[in-house]
Amino acid sequence: MKNIKFLVLIGITFSLFTNCKKDNTVEDNTVSPVINFKFNAVANGLPLLNENQKIYNTSNDTFNISKFNYYISNIKLIREDGYIFNETESYHLIKHLDGVNSFSFSNLPEGNYNNIEFLIGVDSLRNVSGSQTGALAISNNMFWEWNSGYIFFKLEGDYKSPIQQIKNSYAIHVGGFKGIYSCLQKCKYNLNEMILAKNNHQTTVNYNVSIDEIFISPKKIGFDYYYANIAQGDKIFNEISINYKDMFSIAKIEN
Repeated sequence: MKNIKFLVLIGITFSLFTNCKKDNTVEDNTVSPVINFKFNAVANGLPLLNENQKIYNTSNDTFNISKFNYYISNIKLIREDGYIFNETESYHLIKHLDGVNSFSFSNLPEGNYNNIEFLIGVDSLRNVSGSQTGALAISNNMFWEWNSGYIFFKLEGDYKSPIQQIKNSYAIHVGGFKGIYSCLQKCKYNLNEMILAKNNHQTTVNYNVSIDEIFISPKKIGFDYYYANIAQGDKIFNEISINYKDMFSIAKIEN
């Protein structure tokens, strides 16, 4: 009987001990740093609001925009200690006139990041991988089925020019990653204000996207020039891609 009472006492003591341990367990609800990228389109110094907005360029063209789409991909963030973060499945489609101008990711390690890199377009591997999903789905209408490749940049609307004085539609679709006229462009930014990535915290990187720059630098390109040279194909598309590479500028970083 004494042995039974002793065993019962041990059982009760063990139960109390294990219950106390459970009560003292702290659940880890830590969330990795969240980084938001936001792209704000600007034309002639004003926000791009709708397809009725009249825009001017230095070639004396007037035009509006009904579509302004492009891919941001292969994002890298470089920390001040040299660590390089590569976003996985890094393919994002921006569609300004459809209100799709931002994206986020949250698996970034903590630290201070002072450089950003990304591509405008879709890398060669995914260009030849056939039908895909998400931002790369064919249903997004950013894929040339006849050419089995992605459209990196799409600008559409109506225009008038010194030669074309009656309003006419335009469609500038840029893509291609092979040879000397590759349109795959890499953008790099040294940050004056670092991204301070902290757990349970969000940072937003705000970009201004200058539509004016597409037509200005390093080569002046107007609609008359574009349509006079469109038969050259890859060459004119490469020229446009070099111009739009510089359309991004960091407006502010909100830590």
